[in-house]
Amino acid sequence: MFKPSSLLTVLVSVGLAAPISSFASGACVNPDFRAQKISAVKTSAPQKAAASETPASKESNAPSVPLIAGQADELKIAADNFKTRYPKTKVLAYRLTPLAGIFEATVGKEVIYFDKTARFVFSGRLLDMDRGEDLTDKRLKDLRRIAFDSLPLDKAVKTVYGNGKRKLAVFTDVDCPFSRKLGTTLESLKDVTVYTFLFPLESIHPEARVKSDAVWCAKDPSKALSSALKGEPMLKAIADNPVCPSPVNDVLALAKQHGIGGTPTLINEAGDRSAGALPLDKLEAFINAPLQGN
Repeated sequence: MFKPSSLLTVLVSVGLAAPISSFASGACVNPDFRAQKISAVKTSAPQKAAASETPASKESNAPSVPLIAGQADELKIAADNFKTRYPKTKVLAYRLTPLAGIFEATVGKEVIYFDKTARFVFSGRLLDMDRGEDLTDKRLKDLRRIAFDSLPLDKAVKTVYGNGKRKLAVFTDVDCPFSRKLGTTLESLKDVTVYTFLFPLESIHPEARVKSDAVWCAKDPSKALSSALKGEPMLKAIADNPVCPSPVNDVLALAKQHGIGGTPTLINEAGDRSAGALPLDKLEAFINAPLQGN
């Protein structure tokens, strides 16, 4: 929430799109993930032809062809212009915005904006200053919501605090200072079951993968995770251990599927996600967020 005024303002950022909870501070981010986000829109210019296609949504209800939400002729013209200019970009939906002459395109799990000619494409926050609403944030939350029950919890380290009635999933890199900070905060929780997906960002923390494997294969993975997050020395894991196969590769694929590129990333039972080492009060509020439809 921000202080309302009489204007509807578009804030333009340098990167492709600002996440729900920005990775600008309070989280470790894979540099490769930033690069993928920046290259999401593909022009038809020859030098762009070699770029890989923008990943489409993996959700079962994702449309096989782009949808045009609304019947406005202006939207159809704008969408046609976008498709002509950027034929390699997979757009899941085109939508009107409250700002005349500005349209929205859903690309994977991101939202971008463009004018009627599609010559000008930009990213950032669309803010309704009268209502004090971040319209972009609202859309991103819907796009990035993950059904908690769809997560492969058998591939996560399970830690129970109190009666464990509430649930929280966390993607963590044991060498990320923000994951370590969150780990300390998690120990103050009551009545929560935390499922930790070991998500090493090897490009910035080269030892995190071995440590993650060691945590998983420990006699008590939850205790080993706590020690790793405190920076305590650990026994090295056996590479490709046939007795204890590590789920790390599966977790990396899961993160890629859902567009998760930083740690810590949190998912509550409502399917909302947040990034960064939340303080205890905000963490409690996030965990207690009402389920959709309740």
